[in-house]
Order: sequence, then C-alpha cells, then structure tokens
Amino acid sequence: MTAAERVMAVFTGEKPDRPPFALTLSLYGARLINAPLASYYADPALYAQGQVRVAELVSPDIIFAPFALALEAEAYGAELRYHPDGPPMVRRHPFRAPRDAASLSPPAIDTCPGLAYLCESVRRLADHFCGSVPLAGVLTAPVDLPAMLMGLDGWLETLLFEPALAETVLAAATEHFAAMAGALAAAGAACIAIPLMLANPTLVTPEVISRSIVPPLAQAFARTPIPIILHHGGNPAMPFLPLVKDLPNVAGFVIGPGDSFAAARSIVGEEKLILGNLNGPVLNRLTPEQAGARAAAILADRRDDPHFVLASSSADVPLDTPLETLLAVRAAVEGHGGGR
Repeated sequence: MTAAERVMAVFTGEKPDRPPFALTLSLYGARLINAPLASYYADPALYAQGQVRVAELVSPDIIFAPFALALEAEAYGAELRYHPDGPPMVRRHPFRAPRDAASLSPPAIDTCPGLAYLCESVRRLADHFCGSVPLAGVLTAPVDLPAMLMGLDGWLETLLFEPALAETVLAAATEHFAAMAGALAAAGAACIAIPLMLANPTLVTPEVISRSIVPPLAQAFARTPIPIILHHGGNPAMPFLPLVKDLPNVAGFVIGPGDSFAAARSIVGEEKLILGNLNGPVLNRLTPEQAGARAAAILADRRDDPHFVLASSSADVPLDTPLETLLAVRAAVEGHGGGR
C-alpha cells in the first residue's frame, strides 16, 4: 500500500497493511536539510525540500504543510518573532484595541508573502508526491485568528461583551479561512488540520463555546472543500470534544498525550478518525527504546480500532530529537503490520 492508500483505508474502515502513522515533522525538515528557520519559513522550495527529506528518512503516512500559524496574522500586519528552534510567533498584534479590528478584511492571498508561502509549499509537495502521500494543510481556526490580531484578552472581551463587533470580526475571519482552505485544497492538500485554542472550557464556559464559538466554526467548516482534522491545540481534548464532534466536514480528531482513546471514541462515535497520542514535544527526551515502546503500547491499545492513526500530539517534534527516536516509532508501526 502507498501512504495514501493506507490512510484512505482507515478513513473508510477497511484494513490497511499496517497502521498508518503521522509525526508533526514540519519543523524537523529544517534540521534534515540544515536550513536556517527564517529562510525555511519563507521559501517554499526550502520547505518542500525539508519535507521530501522527512519522507525519505522517516516515511510518515501524512506530510504536513508549514505549522506556522503566525504567518496568517502577519498578513494583517502582525510583527513576528523568529526563534532559533521553533516556528515564527506573533511578537506584536496588529490591532492595539478591539475596535481597531472593525474594518478587518481578508488580504489577497497572492500578494501576501506569508500566505502565498503556505500555499506554494503545498503545491510543491503535491508536485513531488503526486498523490502517493496525503498532504495536510494547517490553518488557524476562524475563532482563534482574532486572538492573534488583538490579543487573547481583547478578543475574549469582544466576544463576550461586544457581540456586534465580534460578529464583524468573525465574518472577516471566516472569509479568510474559507479562502485559505480553498487555496490549500487547490494546491493539493488532502485535508486541513486545525488546532482549536479558544474552544477550551478552561478559558470559557461550555455555554459560551456552544453559543459563540461553535456556530461560526460550523459556518466556516461548511465551506471547506476538503476534510478537516481538529487538533487538541495543546489542551485536553475530552472537555471540548462533545461540543465540536458534530461540526460539518470534520473527519477526525487529534487528541492530547494525556487523553484516553477509549473515552474519545465513546464521545465522537465509531466512524470518525482519532489520531495521537505520542507526546511530540517530548520525543527528544526519550531514548529510541522508550519511544518505540510507547508507540507499541498505543498500537496495542488501538489494535481493534479501524479508524485510528498513530500520531504525535501537541506541537512540532523538536529539532534536537534524534532521528533514531523517530525511526523507532516507525519500526513499532511496521511491527504491527497485519496485526489488526
């Protein structure tokens, strides 16, 4: 089976030759080609080169587009900060006060270097892999983009106490999301991975999520031409899964390293994909033996789950993770061939 056939098999509930696996190695590609991160996150050719190297050495069944959400905020004027060991982050929000976002309008993708980079990276990967490996685009949820533009406090204040302004901002964020999802699909993405940050009961109540966050997500997701995978965004997934499990076009969920697969399955039902829960950001602290054992334990637990993908949860796999550790995860997966 090709990677695409393997992923499609678990998508439809058929039996693959072995369980598929996906590690968030968007950052790690820079290490494999020794590229400076400032260049890697600006040059689509470099990014594609890094991911081709990821495929050659690790052979994951899903390749990720740049996990660089801050580039979407940059398109609206955010100032970014580049780290020596991570993707760019927002240093300064473009709007000092929520009211400044009243005139928010989506920028043209082709004329914004960061947005064009995100799409062109996918197109180059699609040209290389020719459908043999599924490509996952990565986008900011439309309910989370305003937090990167005005700060989390400003956005929460707007969402809770200025409904008219919040509606205006969400309408623009939805247009941005729909345009980017369409552009990534046209470039060759097979699905869109979306970390959910604000749909978090530790930040807002379930009532606020149901009233003010789920409806705009539903409107945006209904306009997506390809399936969506919701990512736990660094938060425990169990509290919000019941609230978002029925959103349109959502095909699966990435749960956190501390979440229970069995509990997640009981919430989302038998047909949706569940991905995770290797703790990606701490893989650099594990020996290859420990990583392989952890992967094997997860695989054994999900042996009878036809809609499961072993994946790294949380953020990118760190740059200093030994390649041998990643290969140990792959070996564990390959050791489960035909095991279902």
